[in-house]
Amino acid sequence: MSFKNLNLINPIVRAVTESGYSRPTEIQRTAIPHILAGRDIIGCAQTETGKTAAFAMPILQLLKRHNPEHQEIRTLILTSTRELAIQIEENLGVYSKYLPLSQLSIFGGVSIGDQLAALRKRVDILVATPGRLLDLVNQRHIDLSKIEILVLDEADRMLDLGFVNDVKKVLTLIHYYKYTIFYFHNVHWPLTFL
Repeated sequence: MSFKNLNLINPIVRAVTESGYSRPTEIQRTAIPHILAGRDIIGCAQTETGKTAAFAMPILQLLKRHNPEHQEIRTLILTSTRELAIQIEENLGVYSKYLPLSQLSIFGGVSIGDQLAALRKRVDILVATPGRLLDLVNQRHIDLSKIEILVLDEADRMLDLGFVNDVKKVLTLIHYYKYTIFYFHNVHWPLTFL
C-alpha cells in the first residue's frame, strides 16, 4: 500500500515521498482514513512508529480542504514536552512543504518574545505544551475559540507528568471542535483517562 492509496492529496504525498518515506506504517494505514472521514480517534502507538504523520498528514489535508481566509488558530496539538513540540512542528513543516499552511510550536523554558512575534502572523496549527499555552491564553495572546481539530499527543505522558488540571483547563477554553485525536503510549491509559 502507498500513501496515495490512503486518499492523501498530491502535495502531501509528494512531500512525504521526497522525505524518503515509501509506504505507510500500521498506525498510518489505520488512522489516516478515519481522520479524513471526520471520525474521532483514540490511538496507541510507540515512538518511531509514524504516529505523528498518522495525525499530521490528514489534519493538513482537512485544513487545506477548508481553507477560508482567516487569522485564527484552527488546530491545537497539545503535547507533554518541548522536545516533542519541536519535533511535531518540524514534521508538519516537512509534510506541508507544498501547502499554504503554517505551524508554530510554543513551550516554556525559552524567551516568550520570539513566540509572541510568531503568533502575530497567521498560524493554522499550534503545537503547545500545556503550561506555556495557558500562560499565553491568560495574557490574551492566544484565542482558542476557533479550534476545529484538537490533538492530545502522548496524553498518558501528560497525565504522568501532572498536567491533568492544565489539560482540563485547556479543554474548557475550546468552545467547539469538530475532531478529537488522542494518542497514548500505554494501551491501558485510554480506559483510565476516558
